Amino acid sequence: MARILLKNLSKHFKNVKAVDSINLEIKDGEFTVLLGPSGCGKTTTLLMIAGIYKPTAGEIYFDDQLMNNVPPKDRGIGMVFQSYALYPHMNLYDNIAFPLRAQKMKKDEIDRRVREVTKNLDIGKLLDRRPFQISGGQQQRVAIARALVKRPKILLFDEPLSNLDAALRSYMRAEIKKLQNDLGITTVYVTHDQIEAMTMANRIAVFSMGRIQQYDTADNIYNYPSNVFVATFVGTPAMNILNVEVKNYNGEFYLQDENFKFKTLPQRREIMAKLVEKKLKLGVRPEHIKLSLKKTEDSIPAEVYVLEPLGREVIYNIKVGNSILKVLTEERMDLKAGDRIFMSFDRNKYHLFDADTGKAIDISLR
Repeated sequence: MARILLKNLSKHFKNVKAVDSINLEIKDGEFTVLLGPSGCGKTTTLLMIAGIYKPTAGEIYFDDQLMNNVPPKDRGIGMVFQSYALYPHMNLYDNIAFPLRAQKMKKDEIDRRVREVTKNLDIGKLLDRRPFQISGGQQQRVAIARALVKRPKILLFDEPLSNLDAALRSYMRAEIKKLQNDLGITTVYVTHDQIEAMTMANRIAVFSMGRIQQYDTADNIYNYPSNVFVATFVGTPAMNILNVEVKNYNGEFYLQDENFKFKTLPQRREIMAKLVEKKLKLGVRPEHIKLSLKKTEDSIPAEVYVLEPLGREVIYNIKVGNSILKVLTEERMDLKAGDRIFMSFDRNKYHLFDADTGKAIDISLR
């Protein structure tokens, strides 16, 4: 196994900075996900780790060995692509054995390794079939087997589940996570799907515009986002963002816009006093907004805009002034578009960001 260290790593394509001076450490045996929208630099980073792209600047280390000029075949990696890249004219056995034959390994050792790796992936009985004769999930397992049969120190995945249906994606997420836990191979997994990232990773690197916005555990990224981009990209539905200011009314501090006032906790007076009159963004996750048919002291009038039933849960889109907020709840209310409603924020569960930089402001109570 191996530790991966990226130091000031950059990749430019003419005037485009696909990856812009990133620093990242992936510990030995860790499952790290590179998460972000299309064009953010995550796949380019993976391909530099693999040796397929040469960095414009910066360094790549596996343990203490500099890898910048080491060819892909000598890096001790296994790679699984989105397209699986199986040879259609070969049966599954030959597809899996191909990289070992390229190394001119002895026939009996090849056979032993193929049988061993396919047993763990439950495809041992399919080895005489061609790729077109098996399902998408089985093709994915063959691609993983071909990567693992080389006994790599590092396993790289490039959006491997994108071509599968929702049910199969869910199943394969669990299978890949269990396999990585069992084998303990250092794994880097690229995806734009935040559910894959949140459910599979030990740590997540959130990318945007060629830079890492936050690198942390899934829980910390969800509960303590470093900026507005991370806050809105991670979480379904996305975090609600409102422009607000802090106002002081006789020693009581409120978050306020033109449509509402939101009283903050007394314990945050010292924090809020430093933010008075500053332009801020208030972030509230949909599950931290409460709805009621009755007005209370802290509630804010709103109007139902549209409902999105999800089965067990419902997303209520509510209109507050010119803003549309999403509220996620299991509570069923007899509401329809246009109905009046009252909402309130959880005063312990909201986020503040600098309106100019987008960076999170620490309002935690210690």
